[in-house]
Amino acid sequence: NHILLKTFQVVFTKDVKVKVLVAYWAHNLEGTNQYLDALSYTNTLCNSSRYNKCRGKIEIKYFKVPGFNQTGPKVVNGSKVDNIYPSYTRVLHAKYCVSDVRVHIGTSNLVWDYFYTTSGVSFGAYDESLVSRLQGVFDADWASSYAFPWQSAESSII
Repeated sequence: NHILLKTFQVVFTKDVKVKVLVAYWAHNLEGTNQYLDALSYTNTLCNSSRYNKCRGKIEIKYFKVPGFNQTGPKVVNGSKVDNIYPSYTRVLHAKYCVSDVRVHIGTSNLVWDYFYTTSGVSFGAYDESLVSRLQGVFDADWASSYAFPWQSAESSII
C-alpha cells in the first residue's frame, strides 16, 4: 500500500513517535496480533542497517477492561452462562487520532470492511484546545493499568 509506505517513511525519517492503543476485547478480529506484529516489526527493519537514518518509532499497547470476556447473553441454548455484562461492552471503543496539531474523531472502526460496508461520520480540527484535551485523554489511557504491551496480550489476565 503506497499510503502506508509513505506513512512509514515519515515516521522513521522525521523523529516521529507513534503510539497505537488497541482495544482488547471479546470481539477482536482474527489476525489482530499478526497485524500488530508486522506493524511493530517495522521498528526492527528500520534499525537493521547502519545506513538507515531511523529516528522514529511505533509503540503499540492493548487496552483491556476487566470483565471483557464476561459479556453477552446470560442464557445460551437454555443454559445459564457466566456473562455478567451486556454484549459489546467492557471495551475502550474510542475512535480518534491526535497529533501535535490536529485531531480526527470518528464513528467508524479502523478496519477496511467497516469503511467499505458501512457509513459513519468524522471530523478533523486544528483547534489547539481540542488537541490538548484529547491528548490528555490518550495519555491517561496509555498510562492506565489497563494498558499493556500488545505482545503480552495472551498471558495478561486482568
